[in-house]
Amino acid sequence: MGGKKMEKVNRNIMINKAGGNASKGGMTYRISLPADSVRGIGVTPEDRAVIVEYDDEKIIIKKAK
Repeated sequence: MGGKKMEKVNRNIMINKAGGNASKGGMTYRISLPADSVRGIGVTPEDRAVIVEYDDEKIIIKKAK
């Protein structure tokens, strides 16, 4: 895999009731990511764009080009 080390980190998903104009049972799901991992794919405060890919059992986050 191009010499990159794959890192595994256990996280819990934060679940909150959605506010505003969301449907009555609407929920918001969030997950915190390690800062080193996010910086490692090239995300900066000035350039935060990412691509999120969904698979049957995976969510993949990549830096937008």
